[in-house]
Amino acid sequence: MGLKDMSKRDILVNVAVFIGFIILCMGGGGIMGAITRNDFGDRSEWYTALIKPSFNPPNYLFGIVWPILYLLMAIAAFAVWTKTGLTKEPIPLVIFFIQLALNFIWTLIFGKAKDLLASLVEIIILWVFIVLTIKKFWKVSRGAALCLIPYLAWATLAVALNYKLWELNPDLTPDYSWFGLKTEL
Repeated sequence: MGLKDMSKRDILVNVAVFIGFIILCMGGGGIMGAITRNDFGDRSEWYTALIKPSFNPPNYLFGIVWPILYLLMAIAAFAVWTKTGLTKEPIPLVIFFIQLALNFIWTLIFGKAKDLLASLVEIIILWVFIVLTIKKFWKVSRGAALCLIPYLAWATLAVALNYKLWELNPDLTPDYSWFGLKTEL
């Protein structure tokens, strides 16, 4: 169905849903960035002190890449929603929402809790859900699935980076005090 065939109501619903996906993906990423702004990069004494592998990207690159990836996620989710909605075939978007939640949770485990092992386990699970999302999206919209390939590539790098950080910094003690928990879990 093209724009010419859509009612004004349908157009408004589509615009609202698209804006909703942008707010969810980019806004959620922005909130995670704000919450952890002092836990990554040059602002973080902890992060700066980590022994990093040679392939660690420069800090400024994260601020460029993530907004692009979140925008691509929003576009992909919207493209799938236009074909399936939430009721016709909900599984692709349910898996998308799970991977998005895992994405946000990783930021807290790595940045706030400073738990390299737990964040490694979590990001591997996230990576699996990104692959599942791409697989489910492919069946609905190949364009939507292709929008997520840069995200998968970046997440693959993040898995390798998280692993190397854990390997190179074996004696770090996580700090769950931000979550209201004792450090010793």
